[in-house]
Amino acid sequence: MEGEAVTRRPFHGAPAVLLPFAALLLAAAAPAQKDKTPEWLLDPYTKNDPKLMEKAGYVGFGPFQFGNIAERPVQNTDIQKSLEFVQIRWVETKHFRIGLNLPAWKIPEEAGTKKKIRAELEELQQKLPSVNPKTRTLDPWLRVHLTAQRLENLYAQTMELFGVTDASFPPDPANVIKTPGAVYMGFGPYLGMKDKFLVLVFEKGAVYQQYMKAYLGRDTQHPQRWHFKESSMLLFTMATEDDLFPKKHDTALHCGLAFNVSQNLLDGFRYYGYNLPVWIREGFGHWNWRRIDANWPSYDQDEGSVADMKVVPRWEPYCRALVANGKFTAFAEAAKWRSFGDIKFDDHVAVWSRIDWLIAQGPEQWRKFLFAVKGRTDDNWGPDQSDLVGAVRDALKDAYGLSVLDIDSKWAEWVKTNYPAQ
Repeated sequence: MEGEAVTRRPFHGAPAVLLPFAALLLAAAAPAQKDKTPEWLLDPYTKNDPKLMEKAGYVGFGPFQFGNIAERPVQNTDIQKSLEFVQIRWVETKHFRIGLNLPAWKIPEEAGTKKKIRAELEELQQKLPSVNPKTRTLDPWLRVHLTAQRLENLYAQTMELFGVTDASFPPDPANVIKTPGAVYMGFGPYLGMKDKFLVLVFEKGAVYQQYMKAYLGRDTQHPQRWHFKESSMLLFTMATEDDLFPKKHDTALHCGLAFNVSQNLLDGFRYYGYNLPVWIREGFGHWNWRRIDANWPSYDQDEGSVADMKVVPRWEPYCRALVANGKFTAFAEAAKWRSFGDIKFDDHVAVWSRIDWLIAQGPEQWRKFLFAVKGRTDDNWGPDQSDLVGAVRDALKDAYGLSVLDIDSKWAEWVKTNYPAQ
């Protein structure tokens, strides 16, 4: 697979030399020993108590595998050792392994943000009774718990949208065998991937670049989606420092994670063997972050091409105006895009709306379309990425009764009916 800068992901990382060792990160699931475990690694909400951790939906606080360098597995402890004086708090949930290096964040007085976070904290309190939903500050551990909750909620929402459950996928990658009449669902229990999805967020760009160079063999400041082919893990990693669209605001970070992790979930569905057309991936990412808060956009870009990025919160009336004025790329052309750099701002709005439109037609049609384009295999269950444009065209015809010639008119008609003019 090819990579993506603000989301570029080659098949695997290049070999890298680890940096000098620093403080040792111990398994938090074991009884905390103050003489060995740094105080910042002691979670004040679960007290590292296995029963409270289980109630919160946690497998543990490490150690666990977090990608690989060539054939060598990388542990989260390796990352912690190599990043001297960097406080990374780790947690493993049912479907994710997460590392956060974030400071405390004061909740602003703005009503919308306060209401959103209050509701999330109330949900979290059901699992962790010591959480105070009225707190004015998200401390570093509270941010870990909120992120874990948000990601698991996104995973559950994605499974519902895709019409699957955990039981839909092979429970043991070692025992996946092609049998007559079997429906291909990938090679493992995590939407078809063999291992869990990874998320790693840093505060400082310099530390993020240090991680990138050491473990992915890359030198970039942009957020990164990455496929560890050898371990069958999909990673999203970033720094909240960003010259174009910083994610220091907690809701901005939430939206950025939704945009990128949802694309990883889509890519991993029925195993990651090839890239879907960029209009589907970008549109799906936009559809997910905009459900959270329309004020915090994210955009993909390729290496060497800067995305056409604007902040226009109300995309619905903007899209309606695009349709009225014909200021969008026709679907017949957009379907052939191979690079995120092909997408201009007006087209970002259009691809989001096309996904919005397709999903709104109902779950049966959406799922029929999704299964037709994602997880295509040859006779031996190897990935089949031949003529993806043609496969998408056929899937739209079979699932929705749409031809390439009438897609734009049908979509425009829906936009005029469902989006406000102002």
